[in-house]
Amino acid sequence: MKKRQKIYTYTSDKSQDFSDVKVNPGKLEKDYAFVHTNIFYRFFACILYNIAIPILFVFEKFIHHTKVVNKQVISKLKDTGFFIYSNHTTISDGYQMQASVLIFKKKGYIVSLQDTFVTNRFFKTLLSMVGGIPIPSDLHNARNFLKCLKYRLEQKHVIIIFPEATIWPYYTGQRPSKPGSFKYPRTYDVPTIFSCTTFRKPKGLFKKFKKPRIVIYLSEPIYPIRSNTEKEDEARLRKLYEEFIELNTSRKDNYSANIYIEKDENNSSVNQNNEDLTDNSN
Repeated sequence: MKKRQKIYTYTSDKSQDFSDVKVNPGKLEKDYAFVHTNIFYRFFACILYNIAIPILFVFEKFIHHTKVVNKQVISKLKDTGFFIYSNHTTISDGYQMQASVLIFKKKGYIVSLQDTFVTNRFFKTLLSMVGGIPIPSDLHNARNFLKCLKYRLEQKHVIIIFPEATIWPYYTGQRPSKPGSFKYPRTYDVPTIFSCTTFRKPKGLFKKFKKPRIVIYLSEPIYPIRSNTEKEDEARLRKLYEEFIELNTSRKDNYSANIYIEKDENNSSVNQNNEDLTDNSN
């Protein structure tokens, strides 16, 4: 039995999303509650988070055999809130961070696209309870979004951001980050840790049925430089992030479980549905 790989075709700007998650595009309600004050909501959210994350930790260990390199860096920032910036390579990236990187040390809040919060009311509530924070599209919610980030950082929690925004499953390269993604550490004067998710080829008797092993690399803390202007410091952080991702995704043992091909925009015969399958003889 041969293992099957997906082939994804992409354009030069690498802006496509290959998550296969169907959402209903929409906007948040005008007064979306970024921080809940209802005591019952907070009680059940606390229970759900503290049940779900240990379960996800076990899942990551047994299914992906996840390993975190330089995990001890989290302990260096125990007295402050901070940001984690990471590449986006699986649907579960955010909760992988909570379960594998921050487990029992910090609570992680995941900045997410608002489309995932408007699919239905139950899903929106569930995402919020386990740490999701939607990116708003209107000025009123934008103010509350920024207040929410400030509040969580003052609680010494962690804000997780995926500057690539879209998901490329098991991608082993670097992708462009969205403008404005790196302004927040300077705004709130807190440190940043970079995270890079990489993969290892399955081994053993049942390797054809196993998922690639996940290895997550963490950087040392990076602090804002006040002698720079805001734009200069934002550009510096973005450059350092891209260098960190390039360094770790280019490791020789980083395994590509899928095939990514840049689309020739002058060749109409290239499949644009990104759903082709091909046999992998490895």
